[in-house]
This record gives sequence, structure tokens and C-alpha cells, in this order.
Amino acid sequence: MTNLINMFYALTNTLGYPNYGWAIILFTIALRVLMFPLNLMQAKSTRAMGIIQPRIKKLQEQYKNDPAILHRETQALYRKYKVNPLSGCLPLLVQMPILFALFSALRNFEYVGGSSFYWLKSLTEPDPTFVLPIVVGLSSYLQSKVTIASQPAAANETAKMMNYVTLYGMPVMLAFMSNNFVAGLAIYWSVFNVLGFLMQMLINMSVSRAQEGLAAKVEADEKQAEIDEKKEELRRKNREAERKRAIAARRKTQPKSPVKQRADNNEKGKPLDFDD
Repeated sequence: MTNLINMFYALTNTLGYPNYGWAIILFTIALRVLMFPLNLMQAKSTRAMGIIQPRIKKLQEQYKNDPAILHRETQALYRKYKVNPLSGCLPLLVQMPILFALFSALRNFEYVGGSSFYWLKSLTEPDPTFVLPIVVGLSSYLQSKVTIASQPAAANETAKMMNYVTLYGMPVMLAFMSNNFVAGLAIYWSVFNVLGFLMQMLINMSVSRAQEGLAAKVEADEKQAEIDEKKEELRRKNREAERKRAIAARRKTQPKSPVKQRADNNEKGKPLDFDD
């Protein structure tokens, strides 16, 4: 991570404006661009999971007593609509190690050409004006807002509470933490969130267009499944009616048992009540 920051510092030196603050900004931009495909994949997967969730719930109700069949049918559903539920974790798995490594690198970073950046006297100390912590909090709020807006509506109170914490609690916590970060890390986090907000808006527009076709396909499949279910129920009723008719026909054509035959013969010739 230290070598990467020095590499971007060398780039700013080549551009004629050597500064570690700009090196961190350029590094963050490059990282965001590289992560954009993963973020797009995550957004598509999240939206697709929301679209097929009613089908999954139906499978859970249908095969609640048979976990093996439920797993098989759920995996078949994922393959049919090309949904990978694990892809939503990829951006976080990539981002967290980078953040920890960058935190460690910037905490003990040796700024060869000086560490001042505009109003900041040193990137190795927290921002005394609280500008960066405020930017971190606001940008985190905006990014969370557009991200939550792109996801399906919360299905229960627990999900609603998680969204509430993510939207309001996390920005406050990050702003508080950034107040103790070295300014270099706060610059990274601020730029990372601002770019994340802008890219999430692009992702939302892209995913909305891409998932319209999936939603239409799922809806058409659900209607077809209902039609097939009704046809199968009608066939089942027809088979049951045919079975009952066959049983009734066999009973009519079966010869009477000897006991029944003797009883019928004994009844012959007896006077009726009104003959007395």
C-alpha cells in the first residue's frame, strides 16, 4: 500500500504538482474505478434477489418438510435467472482489507516531500477544522441513501431497523471515527464515499434498465406456473372422476355373491304390504 501511494505521488510529481494529498485522491479514484464492476455486480445481484424472493418463499412453503428438495429447487431457481447470492459480499470483502492496510500505511507513512495539503498542515494528524469528518459523515449518508433506495423494500421490522441504522447511525459513527483518523485516511474515506455516491446513482440507472427484463420474465413465469398448476389440478380431478366411474362400472358388471343371490331369491314372491 505504501508503494502504491508513493507511485501516485510520483505521478503528481510528473504532472507538476507533487502532493501526497492529491496522490491519495488519485489512488482512491483508481480504486473506485477498479471496484465499479464489483459494485455493479452486487447491485444487480441484490435487485435480482429481491425480484425472485416471492418465488423462493413459495418454494420454502412448498418444501418446508424436505430441506434436500428445497435446496435443489432453490439452486435451480438461481441458475435459471443467473443470480449469485454470494456476489453481494464481494465489494465488502475487497474493500475491508484495503481499508485496514491503508489505515496501517497512512498511520506510519513517511511523507518525503512534505505532508501539507491546503488547510491541513500535516496529513499525519487529524483535521483540526472538523471539515473532513463532516464530509465523511455527509457523504456516507448520501451513499447509504441512494444504495437503500435501489434495494427492495424492507420485508420486516428487523430489516427496517437495519436500514435505519445504516442510513443514520453509520454516518454519525464514521464521522466520529474520522475525527480521530489521520487526515490522509480521512481524505481517502471522504473521496471514497463521494465517488461511491456518484457511482451508485449510475449503477441505479443501469440496474433499473437491466432488471426490467428479469422482472418481466419472472412475472411471466409465475403466471405460467399458475396456469400449469390449474391444469394439473383439473387433470387430477378428471383422473379421480374417471377412477370413480370405473369403480362404479365394475360394481355394476360384477356377479352377485351366492349369499346376496340367495337373499334376492328369498325376496321373490313375497307379497307387498299393500297386497295384504
